[in-house]
Amino acid sequence: MCDNLWWGPGEVVANPLPGGGVDPGYRADFDTRLSPSGTYTYAVGTEDQRAAVERVPGVTFLPLSSAAPTARHLLILRNMVAAPGFAEAIQRVPVGSGAAHTAEVMGAYCLKAGYCGLDVLAGSGPEACLGS
Repeated sequence: MCDNLWWGPGEVVANPLPGGGVDPGYRADFDTRLSPSGTYTYAVGTEDQRAAVERVPGVTFLPLSSAAPTARHLLILRNMVAAPGFAEAIQRVPVGSGAAHTAEVMGAYCLKAGYCGLDVLAGSGPEACLGS
C-alpha cells in the first residue's frame, strides 16, 4: 500500500524520523501486520497518531505527509497477478464494473474501506470503522 501526495507525478510520502531516518509512505507485504484470521488493515494518520495506531492488533500505520498532512493524498494498493485458477482475482473483474459486481467476483478478497476516528479504531478495532 502506498500513500502519495496527489499533485505532480504522485510523489510518495517520505517523512523524516527523529533518529535521522525516513519513513516512506508505503508498506510492502512483509511490513504489513496480519490479524489472527489473516486479514490486514491499514490506518492512515498523522505522525502524532502513529503510536496509538500501532497498538491496535493487526493494524499497520501508513503516514500522511508530515510536511503537508491536510493536502490531498492518493492511496494505491498494489494487486499482484494471481495464479490462473484463482477465481477471485481482480483480473477477472471486467473493466468498468461497479462496486457490487467487483465484490461479487472477488468475494472475500474484495477490498473494504472505511473511515473513522482514532478513538473508534483503538477502542473497537477495524471492523467498527466499516460502513461508517
